[in-house]
Amino acid sequence: MAEIQDSLESFERKEQKKIKQRLVEKHFLAQDIAQYVSLVVNGSKDTKLLELWDYFPELFESQDTNFEKKKQEHDLAVYKAQMIDFAHRHNHARTGGGKAGRHDA
Repeated sequence: MAEIQDSLESFERKEQKKIKQRLVEKHFLAQDIAQYVSLVVNGSKDTKLLELWDYFPELFESQDTNFEKKKQEHDLAVYKAQMIDFAHRHNHARTGGGKAGRHDA
């Protein structure tokens, strides 16, 4: 009889552990969604979106550095493209914006 009782208690502990794990997963998902909604609503460039390795750095040491490097490369490419676009628009405006050769009908 004691073995059956131990088995039932063990099963109940395992089920509670599974429930807690699912709740933690849902909490992280809700928190992640809230970060993005906050970013859209507030529109702040200062908002830092937390990644999974921000919560568990010891588990994701190598992924963190790879991601940060790729993010920096992407941000630099976007910045360069924006500067090139700005230079083209600025030069176009300085030369009259193409209005000089246009004839009115």
